[in-house]
Amino acid sequence: MNKNERFTPITVGIMGGSASGKTTFASALAEQLAEFAPVVLNQDSYFRDWAEYSPAERERVITANHPDVVLWDALITDIEKLRAREAIKIPTPGTRAAQRADENSCVQPSDIVIVEGHLIFWSEPLRDLMDIKLFLDVDAHERVLRRMLRDVAQRGGDLEWAINWYRRDVLPNFPVYTEPCKKYADLVIPFQDENPVALHTLAAGIRARIHENLSR
Repeated sequence: MNKNERFTPITVGIMGGSASGKTTFASALAEQLAEFAPVVLNQDSYFRDWAEYSPAERERVITANHPDVVLWDALITDIEKLRAREAIKIPTPGTRAAQRADENSCVQPSDIVIVEGHLIFWSEPLRDLMDIKLFLDVDAHERVLRRMLRDVAQRGGDLEWAINWYRRDVLPNFPVYTEPCKKYADLVIPFQDENPVALHTLAAGIRARIHENLSR
């Protein structure tokens, strides 16, 4: 058996509200641990496509901030495979990415699996697969400003549409499905601004844990 197959890959979950910086932090953490070629999975890649609804019905029920939007079985299965050091393929059938016909990619296993998303701690079976759970804590006003900047200035969206969507989907769901999951976090990280101390400390701890596993 190859030496690096003696331990289960370390799985890190990164959660926080919309526009709290999850993708930014996940990318920075992966860069800090680049020697291990971490796998980074975005929960949004497992959003269901709502194809069973007509266009009119879809407009009424579609959400991005309720647990119903995530194909949990597919996400959990893929993480279980990566932890078993098996490759996975994305996008997953039934997801929005698959409906868009995004190019299929093969994700190879790694010593580190990073999962990021604003609902990931809602699922107990998924939480149970995570060795380290992080919650990025950002002031609500700052998150709103970041989201409007992202949706309108960076993605060319319509401001009125972005505000209406925020009111319809984010505001009612965040306090019910995202914020309460902070209690499941091992570490709550302030991320109002860049937090290099937290990033470097976390990376050092993960690196030490891997070396400890390899030395057994």
